[in-house]
Amino acid sequence: MGDSFSLLLLGTPELAVGGRLVRIRSAKTRALLCYLATTPGARSRAELAGLLWGERPDANARGSLRLALSELRKDVGGWLDITRDHVGFRADDGCFVDYRQLTRDPTVAGALRLWRGEFLDGLSFGDAPAFAGWLECERRRARLVLRELLVRAGPAASEHVVRLARIVTELDPYDEEAHRVLIASLARAGNRAAALACYEELRLRLARELGVGPAPETRALRQDLTPRPATARRAALPVPGSELVGREPDIRRLRALLSRERLITLSGPGGIGKTRLAIAAAEAGDRDAASLSSTGTGKHDTASPSSVKPGEHDAASLSSADVAFVSFVGVRAEAAVTTLARRLGVDLSPPRPAAELLLAALAGRSTLLVLDNLEHLPSFDGVIAEILRVAPGLRVLATSRRRLNVPGQVIVSVEGLAESAAEALFVARALKARPGFDPEREAPLVAAICAATGGLPLAIELAAGLLRAVPCADLAERLGVDTGLLSTAGPAARSRHASMRTVFDTSWRLLDPARRAALAALSVFGGGCTLRAALEVAGTSPEVLVHLVDHSVLRLTPSGRYTLHPLIQQLAAAHLEDPGVRERHARHYAGLLDRHATALQDGSDAEVVRVLGAEMDNIRLAWRVSGQPRFLDHYWTLCLRLRLYEESVAIVREHLDRPPEDLRLRARLLRMAAVSSHQLARERAATRLARAALDTLGEPLPTTRTGLATALLTAATRQAAHRLLPVPRTDEAEAAQALTLLARLAYHQQDLPVMLVTSLRQLNAADRGTDPALRAESYANFAAIARLAGRHRIATRYGSLADQALSGIDHPDEAVHRARLARGIDLLHAGRFEDARRSFTEGRLRTIDPRVAENCAGMLAETALWQGEFAAAATGYAETEELAVARVGGDDIGRHWCLTGQAEALLRLDGVPVERIRELLAAARASHERRRTHAKEIGLRDSPASRTIQELRLLTIAARLDPARAPAALAEALTLAKRLPTVQPGMLECWTGLAELLRDAGQHRTVAPLLLGHLSRYAARNPGAAARIGWALALIMVALGGRRQARRAAEQAMATAERLTAPYDHRRAESLARALG
Repeated sequence: MGDSFSLLLLGTPELAVGGRLVRIRSAKTRALLCYLATTPGARSRAELAGLLWGERPDANARGSLRLALSELRKDVGGWLDITRDHVGFRADDGCFVDYRQLTRDPTVAGALRLWRGEFLDGLSFGDAPAFAGWLECERRRARLVLRELLVRAGPAASEHVVRLARIVTELDPYDEEAHRVLIASLARAGNRAAALACYEELRLRLARELGVGPAPETRALRQDLTPRPATARRAALPVPGSELVGREPDIRRLRALLSRERLITLSGPGGIGKTRLAIAAAEAGDRDAASLSSTGTGKHDTASPSSVKPGEHDAASLSSADVAFVSFVGVRAEAAVTTLARRLGVDLSPPRPAAELLLAALAGRSTLLVLDNLEHLPSFDGVIAEILRVAPGLRVLATSRRRLNVPGQVIVSVEGLAESAAEALFVARALKARPGFDPEREAPLVAAICAATGGLPLAIELAAGLLRAVPCADLAERLGVDTGLLSTAGPAARSRHASMRTVFDTSWRLLDPARRAALAALSVFGGGCTLRAALEVAGTSPEVLVHLVDHSVLRLTPSGRYTLHPLIQQLAAAHLEDPGVRERHARHYAGLLDRHATALQDGSDAEVVRVLGAEMDNIRLAWRVSGQPRFLDHYWTLCLRLRLYEESVAIVREHLDRPPEDLRLRARLLRMAAVSSHQLARERAATRLARAALDTLGEPLPTTRTGLATALLTAATRQAAHRLLPVPRTDEAEAAQALTLLARLAYHQQDLPVMLVTSLRQLNAADRGTDPALRAESYANFAAIARLAGRHRIATRYGSLADQALSGIDHPDEAVHRARLARGIDLLHAGRFEDARRSFTEGRLRTIDPRVAENCAGMLAETALWQGEFAAAATGYAETEELAVARVGGDDIGRHWCLTGQAEALLRLDGVPVERIRELLAAARASHERRRTHAKEIGLRDSPASRTIQELRLLTIAARLDPARAPAALAEALTLAKRLPTVQPGMLECWTGLAELLRDAGQHRTVAPLLLGHLSRYAARNPGAAARIGWALALIMVALGGRRQARRAAEQAMATAERLTAPYDHRRAESLARALG
């Protein structure tokens, strides 16, 4: 039993032994193993025989059980205890059964990782009622586990909670409590349109199928979904580890200033206590807000509008604002804007400049922003000025050693502590360091030490921490205090910087060589480090780190990270002598990225973003030292995962500016820059960079129509040769990647010649290359193009090649996720709806590319529309439209497509207000017009065919809303249809709707034959549309007077609908056939 055992029961059962898939031939033998693996303890042979073969005579049932056990012995014998009377499953180490894990109190994330579908999906036997009863019971149990987990989690702005809620509501579409969790979670995540669509789908289902309305709690939740301005997430104030001493007057002064000024800068040297003072002032505001909230006192209770001068903020309004704290310690200038945006929870996924997204999120906010440590970021001053301009209700409290270059600021110079406050701080910290410390006896020495520190709080705290190892008198002596100065006159004052250096040097001399080396080495980190990083990079031990923490030079945060105060870090860095430390730092973070490289490519792995996101400052520093292409690959991918698109462009361009290296590497960098530009919706730049990558490889893409025609013929000839002759393997990965990006760009721009040339050349490059993921993608792309062109045999052939290639890939890869999208499109048009849905779902879940995820979401809605699941289609379109509308100035066709799709889906549902559909139609028209008028601005180049399809769909929806317009609409539609290309995406409901309008049109003999030809050609190229187009053709035949032909067409549509599992189309076709007698 040395081999591992894995049995997946959630979804279609899968068995692996020793990492190898095992196919059990008999379905009932598979069912027997599943039952044994799920049911604890040994089971009697009589029970097992009756479970699966109870309808047979006893002797036959026992014989069938023996045969099944014989087969199981061969495949999994080591995992079964088989005796004369009983059979049991050994759930030992090395055994994994997903259903067992699900029933052991999992987390939401854990349950989602396990869930692939219903328990034993697709497994059933008509002649085994006992097994059927057990199976139904276990399915209910699995559903109950998920439901209880969802209810326990409650609504949250979490992708995991939303996914779980969708699963639970799909399993039980009448479960209102689960729907409420889903609706509330979508709303909290900012996806209001999807929340509304979810509510509407539930309302219609309850009314149509149960004759009831939603519960009061559900209706109340719907009332809460009123439009609200987007808000930034509060970046919580840090929790200080100790009380603030001696700054009460300063806090009162700051609060008074904050009530009337919009920008206050706390200025002073390092270690003076600027950060701690800013936090205390902001904390006071939070306490005021809590007090006002608890007493019910608001802004107008404190002052009338006339009592507040223009530009001032009364105390209550100040207290009611949120407070957000953002530290810029270790943040480089190019990352300042994204750091602020991410800490405030601003969504950086839209491909627009981060500064623009930040300003949009803060506009209209009444927030107190505490911006800490700005001295090294002079270029950020302009951003602060712009924030204050666009957000009149927002104020900024900044800390900096320099004056900010922002008009209208108030400078507050933070001074050292007064004598009494300094001594009180030293005593408070000394008592923590040495509980037996006697302040009264040591008072003269305390006064001398505090004077020697110049009242600098950081120096005082550091000095007090030394009392763990040094008596007070010795400490005073080590600090250079002349005992002759311990008189009434008091010691002479030093400069604050000299005081801090003196205290630090004293601490430094008290450390042994190992601790000194560790402290100096720790200065290379940015934003702190983990224990593992500290040990590897500093080459130290946990004991040394404990000692440094005890002596207050190193801090261990509640999250488990070690950090240095910036001033201590600066002073320690001056003692760094080992040149290998920075190289070890770079190697450590290169290794960290390498260890997470696979997870980085998996969009469903949120943990890797959390782990690596916390190390971004260190990764940036390590990149400066490393400069290796592999490091850059991972760093760039991490930027994409974190939506730091501008940073991803900057780091690649920086490498491109270096002296030319290997041409393939340069082509790779150009292609990476193109992908980053594509995410920012800079389509022209993306196209130019991708073409430059091909130029670098010596494979330029023609720019003229003649050149493209020649390239198409050449590529087609080579592909035919590849299918007949052995293909020599070469490294064609970069060419294939650049070509696939150009093909995607051409698809969005409806540039058919470029799309065909790039797809065929990508196919040839992938055939010659060694990357199976790129080969799978190229096969899937070509299959989809062939299917849309009506070349079904070719499409099926290349689709099979794609599936074979995908089945051999067991690691996440972006090319695989793009292949899933392309495979889904082919499968949808072929009528394999469930396979298409699985492919789109997998692609959406795993991709790290937001545009691919958006496309997959839209195609899931399209799949629901084709299969007649119109409520689900409307919901899916609404979700995708939310993604698209966030990218204002980006790929606006996504918004148009989804608005139009929603309207088409809702036209098929009963009880939907006509005004709602009219609103969607108006919004779709506005989006279509914006796309036309802003094409150059947003980098679009629509083809005439794309515009024609959009106009036809809008025209047909309008006529279906107003049947009186049917005659004119049909005539105009058939005129437009003359300009349609062979490939007609999105036209299914348009053609069907035009056929339905015939009964209101008149002049059937003129219009019907033309429409019949269009629909027949469309059905021939789109087998998945055959059921709906089938009954639409029957309607046209009725209009032409051919009732017999119409009946045959309706009956054929019924058969097709049954084969495609399209109940809606089956009902429509059946109703029509009955009416035709």
